[in-house]
Amino acid sequence: MSTFLITQATGGQSGWSITHLLAAGAKVHAMVRDLKKELPAVLKEPGVTLFEGESTNFDAIYKAAQGCQGVFLNTFSHPPGLETEQSKTILAAAKKAGVATVVYSSVVGTDDAALRESDAVSDCGLAGYYASKHEAEQDVRAAGFAAYTIVRPAVIHYDLSTPRHAMNFPRLASHGELDDLLLPGRKMAFTDAEDIGKYVAAALLDGADGGKFAGQEINVYSELLGLDEVAAVLNKVGGKRGVKAVKRTVEELKTMNALVFGQYFQLLFNAHDSIFKSTEAAMVQAKYGIPFNSLEASLTRDKADLLDILANVN
Repeated sequence: MSTFLITQATGGQSGWSITHLLAAGAKVHAMVRDLKKELPAVLKEPGVTLFEGESTNFDAIYKAAQGCQGVFLNTFSHPPGLETEQSKTILAAAKKAGVATVVYSSVVGTDDAALRESDAVSDCGLAGYYASKHEAEQDVRAAGFAAYTIVRPAVIHYDLSTPRHAMNFPRLASHGELDDLLLPGRKMAFTDAEDIGKYVAAALLDGADGGKFAGQEINVYSELLGLDEVAAVLNKVGGKRGVKAVKRTVEELKTMNALVFGQYFQLLFNAHDSIFKSTEAAMVQAKYGIPFNSLEASLTRDKADLLDILANVN
């Protein structure tokens, strides 16, 4: 029975990765920052061994990696410099411990040099964000593991939930509004965190056997949606009528004190509309045989969370 190290184990991506690894009969070493805090239910499941420590602590990671065949590299991009320190530390400690496989969760577009180096990325304040992701990807490729896989999600569905909505759609809970900076006809790609977990788990399990995920770099998103379409899904699943996408400008949001980090990606997508491809999801699912969840399906699964955030919306 294989054992895998999951970093940032309290997060949504890691939680779903653990869920699918356990379902496959694997064991998990889960790295958390503070064992005294309340932990997600999945970390209390049989087959999970908890380890405490920061992802920048080499000794803590090395200890947790003992006996593991693979590691899920899950990092934070803020504050600046943290992601680089985390990725280098985790990779070095896991390699020293004899781990064979690494799977890294990056973000869609990181492999596109034209996007990373564009004026639009700088103008949107995302140059450092993409540079950090790119450096981590390069480190993963060069680390010398027997197998590596990079998954690149897009806008994750839990960005519509508490507490992450505050940094993406800050007026959703209070006013039922999705602040829409997209140009007419522009759409964004959406990813269910469970789908990330499916692909991470499959790559880790496959890597242990030297299979088809080795060396693969996979865009993980299910569909392209405009924010008016997202609002329609929220209303349908939540039994509401009042959720709506409202066109805004940057200047309006600044005046409203409602301009937040996640909205910068809408500005980037306006400048680089080719970052998402309508045929991508079908090709990925056909190649790897792992289906994606739609936004409607994932919100239906997590309906209690949706109803909580829409409690004040008609």
